[in-house]
Amino acid sequence: MEEEIPSEIREKIHKNVDKIFDKWLEKASKGESIEGIVKNLMVEKVMNVLGAAMRRTVVKKIAKRAIKKAVDKFWEKNRESIQEKIKNL
Repeated sequence: MEEEIPSEIREKIHKNVDKIFDKWLEKASKGESIEGIVKNLMVEKVMNVLGAAMRRTVVKKIAKRAIKKAVDKFWEKNRESIQEKIKNL
């Protein structure tokens, strides 16, 4: 049986979600494309997964460049299906 979430935690969740959407809208209004935002999120997610394994700053920088290239290649291969999924959101 699921427990009820306390109202103060629920309030914090809603505030953080609002902040995230505000940042998305701010980036979109500055001219950054949705494609760029999604790519950046993909890179950051992979970096978070690999973060514990990479302790040195130099390794992180090199890995981030490699991840960006991999995301770009993946995006180009699957551009149509990704855009369709974004459109359906």
